[in-house]
Amino acid sequence: MKKKVFFKVGVALIFVAAAVVWLLSVLMPEKFGNIDLGWVIAVACGLLGAMFILRAFLDKTLTFVKKFYVLCGAALLVAAVLALVGTLIESKLALPIIAIVITVCALLSVLAVGGKKWDTADNEKVGYKTYRERKAEEEKANEKK
Repeated sequence: MKKKVFFKVGVALIFVAAAVVWLLSVLMPEKFGNIDLGWVIAVACGLLGAMFILRAFLDKTLTFVKKFYVLCGAALLVAAVLALVGTLIESKLALPIIAIVITVCALLSVLAVGGKKWDTADNEKVGYKTYRERKAEEEKANEKK
């Protein structure tokens, strides 16, 4: 199977697991009473964010797509931190943790693309010829005919 299929199946399994745990916490509060919706959202967003960042490292795709995956992963990890605010994390610690998550994800985006720019200009490529050089070659080719 392809990596994309594993990613899609993993995302679907995370959503199913989150829904099942939430349902169990509502149906059986004596066993799952300490699990509330904030915990479920935090764990689901954290796992999804990690999957997006992992996909950025494993896919052999364009640079800007890899950066987009890391950006989505960072957004999901920030959502996980915000979901934990009030349940586990004090609100004054949320912003420093979010700042750490964003800077680590920025570092990971640079590592995922190998430091390449998302768009390189044609004049930076080897063997690039300017318009005048190409026209001069065309005129020489026409003169030989």
